[in-house]
Amino acid sequence: MAGGRELTPRRWRILSFLALHGMATTSDVAVVTGVPRLTAHRDLTWLHAAGLVGREQSAEDRSHAWWYRTTDEGAELLNRDLVASGRRVPLCLGQRHWGAAHYLLFLPLLAASRQDPGRCGLFQWLTTVDTSVWLRERGLAHLRADGYGVWVEDGRCVRFLVHVDPGPVGGVIAERERSTAGLATVLAGYRGTDSVVPVGAVLVIAQDAAREANLLADLVSRPLRAPIAVTTVDLLHRHWPHEQVWRIPAAGPARHRLVGLPLPPELSR
Repeated sequence: MAGGRELTPRRWRILSFLALHGMATTSDVAVVTGVPRLTAHRDLTWLHAAGLVGREQSAEDRSHAWWYRTTDEGAELLNRDLVASGRRVPLCLGQRHWGAAHYLLFLPLLAASRQDPGRCGLFQWLTTVDTSVWLRERGLAHLRADGYGVWVEDGRCVRFLVHVDPGPVGGVIAERERSTAGLATVLAGYRGTDSVVPVGAVLVIAQDAAREANLLADLVSRPLRAPIAVTTVDLLHRHWPHEQVWRIPAAGPARHRLVGLPLPPELSR
């Protein structure tokens, strides 16, 4: 096994990222570290040879891309380093799962940060597990979110929670119900509570335009205290998430940029 002294700072960062976020491809790691894909590949190959990360291929993936994850040995090395330095060991270190919010918001926002450094940037991102801890510390343990982030652009800062619509789940869903099935649970935790959610926006990513429209209609008829903004998976695949892709209830068809959402003054700085 490679000792900690043999790991470069970038390889430590890659190992930490995999332990905190779960499995990722070479392209994902290249975005996170801000290096060419070939450089990321070399680092991952070194970490794999050292026994600190494992890799596998999906039988359904025609690109035959390798998916990398932290091994038990890699997680233990990180654990020892964190303890020795007096830092907190994150929950489920080395046992995280890659979520849809990572692909739809985390990586695109990080890529946008790299494209326009100095003007905009993803200042913070928490995975599902860490978001749960963050909410519990603020007395909001009843809420469930897929991630938490802080986006900075043009001198403005927007703190947000993100929810990804899982789409119709369960047994056979009638075609007429596909645009509504399961939507009630996406924001269920925000109903029946008077607690102020300390974010500038609660972002919801709907599976398609029909589900987005139904969710917005429900929010108009039954408003929430929390500021909600909605978009679709398709829009995020065609645009950067900080562009004009977000709609808000009772505001017509206009779409807004993340920093352009009409937020309460106390939550937008």
